[in-house]
Amino acid sequence: MKPSPFNYYCPASVDEAVQLLSDLEDAKILAGGQSLIPLMNFRLAAPEHLIDISGLAELSEIKVDPDEVEIGASVTHSQVLQSEQIGSELPLLWEAEKLVAHEVIRNRGTLCGSLAHADPAGEMTAVLSVLRGKVQTASVSGGRTIQAMDLFEGPLQSSLRDDELIVSATFPTLGPNAVSSFREVARRHGDYAVAGAVSVVEYDDNSLVCSAQAAFLSVGPVPTLISLDDLLVGHRIEDVGYTEIYNFLSSQLDPHGDLQTSADYRRHLAAEMGWASLEACT
Repeated sequence: MKPSPFNYYCPASVDEAVQLLSDLEDAKILAGGQSLIPLMNFRLAAPEHLIDISGLAELSEIKVDPDEVEIGASVTHSQVLQSEQIGSELPLLWEAEKLVAHEVIRNRGTLCGSLAHADPAGEMTAVLSVLRGKVQTASVSGGRTIQAMDLFEGPLQSSLRDDELIVSATFPTLGPNAVSSFREVARRHGDYAVAGAVSVVEYDDNSLVCSAQAAFLSVGPVPTLISLDDLLVGHRIEDVGYTEIYNFLSSQLDPHGDLQTSADYRRHLAAEMGWASLEACT
């Protein structure tokens, strides 16, 4: 399959990119293209104009400090994995990136592009949600910051306006008493997950839980964020145990069925992945 004809633009700056995005009707931003191009090839998307931001140096930075990691819009998944600073300050991001598709796709696909794509089966959407991260945008009317909880609105639907693009994504790092883990099930390595969960647990000085959050992918129209504070705060995960945690998560999940699996089995897998990710945080 081949895409419909389109006009290609290669702006020299973010300002030029957002001006083009504002001036042109039916325009799309192209970064890595690993989500957009397949849709175009199958004629599921047919934008009249493509604005390529992959070569913009101002969007290629990775900034790491003790409080947060900021990823520019043209940074690929592979570049994130190659950053030893990220591996040191936010190993959860490394762990999740290793589950994204295959190496050849990670070499071209961008982290911010996956967030803009807003696929509820995407690993990055779940990580941004559980860490309560944010994205920064640019447009001719000015930039804004969008929190993770406000970014995803439905399958492949975000709160980005037609005239704005993501310029970076910010992931808060974890404190010294916090532990994280990512677990997912896919039919084959690199496939979209049938269900997955990422957990972040913070402990007090007595090794008791003082905060526990889990985000689930592939179980709803947007990443599903569940707080386990009422169940786990003041306790040890192993003392609460598998059955109580599994039953709690199952009661909070309302997944859909599809060609891969039924809704009930996806709920079971998601709860199992939730327990597995929490258990790995002990």
